[in-house]
Amino acid sequence: MNATVFDEKKGVFQVGIGELTQRLPTDSFFWLDMDGASAEEIQTVTAALRIPEPTSSWLPRFGQRARFEVDGQQFRVSTFAVGDSGLPIEGHLLNTPSWLLTVHAGAGDSMDRARAMCRALTGKVAFSHAEVVLIILNELMASFDPLLEHTDELLGQLEDQVLQEPKVAQLQQLSELRKQMWSLHRLWEPQYERVRDFALAIGGVHGMSEQAEYFRDYAERISDLMDKIKDLSQRTNEAMENYGTSVSNRQSQVMNRLTIISAVFLPLTFLTGFFGMNFQWMINRMESLERFLVFGVGLFLALLTFTLLLFKRMGWLGEGQTRKPGQRGSC
Repeated sequence: MNATVFDEKKGVFQVGIGELTQRLPTDSFFWLDMDGASAEEIQTVTAALRIPEPTSSWLPRFGQRARFEVDGQQFRVSTFAVGDSGLPIEGHLLNTPSWLLTVHAGAGDSMDRARAMCRALTGKVAFSHAEVVLIILNELMASFDPLLEHTDELLGQLEDQVLQEPKVAQLQQLSELRKQMWSLHRLWEPQYERVRDFALAIGGVHGMSEQAEYFRDYAERISDLMDKIKDLSQRTNEAMENYGTSVSNRQSQVMNRLTIISAVFLPLTFLTGFFGMNFQWMINRMESLERFLVFGVGLFLALLTFTLLLFKRMGWLGEGQTRKPGQRGSC
């Protein structure tokens, strides 16, 4: 693979792993970025840069605890970004007075933006090497903004769908979003604590007050990111609660309809049972068609009409409200 080098004097260029010793600058600060390098390639770089243990073993090992610490003249950072696949990835930064090394797998877009910013600042304003690190850290963290914006948009759609027509698929999506937000919070909470402690530690060191202020600002940005994650997580929980409420309301509406249907047919069932007792007196007097139409049909229709009108007046057959006591109709 080829690594990307940012040199304060020569700008940005690609270099092969095998030619690092010949092509790396020796008279200026440089930043070497490795994207998707294998463990063997990273070992070749650590040998070329003379990186001792345990740092050389730390660089290719991902999935470790958050790290933000100074070891002699080396400054080591474990941080996170959204990779090309759209999933969070881990990146390692190793900074010395002479060079900066970044190792990751899939954060190329963030690194391109960081290099463009460094190239724009070079020669225009004087900035320290710590600012280069902060530029990279801020760009890596900024890669989470599109992910959170997409999550916010998707969550808004699910919130509307849950209220209009709740489905099991929506609940599954909300559950996945909640797991994702919980995972992001787990990523950044230890990082925030490490950066905050680091800023406090170097704040009392002579000549480091300006760098401490930079890292305090970075800690505040992490805090803002965590607040966004917490807000989305809270909205996800509320949407899942709304899903349960919507399902309960729909079940209640179904039960209400079934109850109304039962109430409509209850008096009709009573009449059917009454006339079905076959009293001899009743049988002798139900001889004509007129009496059949009155008692056998008319009485049923009248009772059904009366029941429906009563339920409609009470508001059971629609969304309309019943008339308030004492309210008069318009003339």
